[in-house]
Amino acid sequence: MDGIDGAGTTTHCRLLAEWFSSMNYEVLLTREPTDGKVGKIIRQILQKKEQKTRPIFDALLFAADRQDHQDLIKSALKEGKTVISDRYLESNICYQGQYLDIEFIKMINKDIINPDVTFILDIPVEISFQRKEMNEKFEKKELLKEVRKCFLERARKKKHIIITSEGTIGETQRKIRNSLNLGLF
Repeated sequence: MDGIDGAGTTTHCRLLAEWFSSMNYEVLLTREPTDGKVGKIIRQILQKKEQKTRPIFDALLFAADRQDHQDLIKSALKEGKTVISDRYLESNICYQGQYLDIEFIKMINKDIINPDVTFILDIPVEISFQRKEMNEKFEKKELLKEVRKCFLERARKKKHIIITSEGTIGETQRKIRNSLNLGLF
């Protein structure tokens, strides 16, 4: 599940995992950046809003973290688990793609497992700033407008499911669950 900051990816991944678990599915709920060694470095960098790192450095760190993440995902899938990830490649493409060639980002991630379904939670940037204290590196209004535009363009092109998450948590979660029940992916 991807979307701009404040769109609700963390909340809705957790609720979706709980829903699947309530139907006796074994679920792995995971996130990017991960809690692994590289993911911890990324989190430190993100928390320093004014820290200047080169865009290529950011993209490579995310790709390295995602490679580590693949082992966890593959293991869970082999065990028959449903994997729900709070952020994945689309976030990497849309955020780092503001500074780098998207084809380069795709190339350094070419060996990853593709999800069966990708949700893009969509909210206007103004709402994201109302919902969340913006203290991280990529949380700037103009940047988020471009990132949102990228998410929506790619979602339409890749046939990802776009869910408007401006409403209540319950309304948004119902839209997510209904799209899965209707087999829209």
